[in-house]
Amino acid sequence: MREKREIDRQRDAAFSLEVGGDDDKSGIKELISTSHRLYTLTEQAVYSVQLADDIDPERTNLNIPNLSQKVISAGYGDEIVGKVLLTAMMLFHENNSQTSQLHDDLFEVTVELTKHNIELRSVVASLVEEISSEEEKFCSGKQKVKSFRIPSITDLNTKLHGIMVKLDQTKDCILKLYRIHFLADHSRRPMLHEYRKVLANLPEMTDTCLGAWDEQEKFLSLVRNVRNCSEHPKPGQQLVVTDFQMQPDGSVNPPLIEVEHKETPIRLLPVVEFVEFLRNTILSYSELSYSLIKSIKLLECNPLNERVSEMPEEARRHPFVRLYRTLNYDGVERILG
Repeated sequence: MREKREIDRQRDAAFSLEVGGDDDKSGIKELISTSHRLYTLTEQAVYSVQLADDIDPERTNLNIPNLSQKVISAGYGDEIVGKVLLTAMMLFHENNSQTSQLHDDLFEVTVELTKHNIELRSVVASLVEEISSEEEKFCSGKQKVKSFRIPSITDLNTKLHGIMVKLDQTKDCILKLYRIHFLADHSRRPMLHEYRKVLANLPEMTDTCLGAWDEQEKFLSLVRNVRNCSEHPKPGQQLVVTDFQMQPDGSVNPPLIEVEHKETPIRLLPVVEFVEFLRNTILSYSELSYSLIKSIKLLECNPLNERVSEMPEEARRHPFVRLYRTLNYDGVERILG
């Protein structure tokens, strides 16, 4: 038998790895394993763990370490991490050492989707805070007739465009979830209407599931159209945005926005109301996509008669995870796994 090289002894030996570093001393709450990497969730963040063999599979460099890297700057107790990453874990995680390509692709997209929702929350919160701060200063200040000033949000259109771009990226990520499950054979990125055609042709598809997709598609179409209005404005397809503006009755309107689009018009609304609606709704559909996809997959094969159920708060394993795989025992839903 050939004697082991030093690099083989080092790579094959047991090891310990501290995840988080000096800025995160919170404990590990959950682990998600794929064939690409291991994800660890602490209270403060999500980390990707890579072993030396993942980086250097040919074992050519003795100095390659096992390492961790922060991939999401929000952790186990965060609402978005709960509604996206942990919901996906509860509904889809395979608790074994051999994971499928579908499982791996799902969780790589899920990490991406979680990131987009967190980034969207940040840019929306920044604009909302700026508008609210300007309103507060204006309402609390004293004005002189000869030097009367109303607030303004500099680069408002640019800031709104940044939000629309991030919103559209989040939409595309949601569609990736459906694509890897139902349209994996498509050589190009499918058009939005093609998803419904494929779903409607599934042998066991129900009206309930297809109706749920139709509701989601309406919102995803709105996101696509709003992005186009911002990216490629023209008459009849544009965002009409106004900054703070004084009215003839002496009142001052906050920043307002209207969507001009023949398919998805939206009446004049305060910018704050508009962007918060978009952010909250796309987070909701991010979460519900896992429920719908799992429900459709269970139509194909379900020997245990399991289902996806929304659990009451007192029965949840995580306060922000509403949806679980369950079995019904004597009229009571019991969480699987």
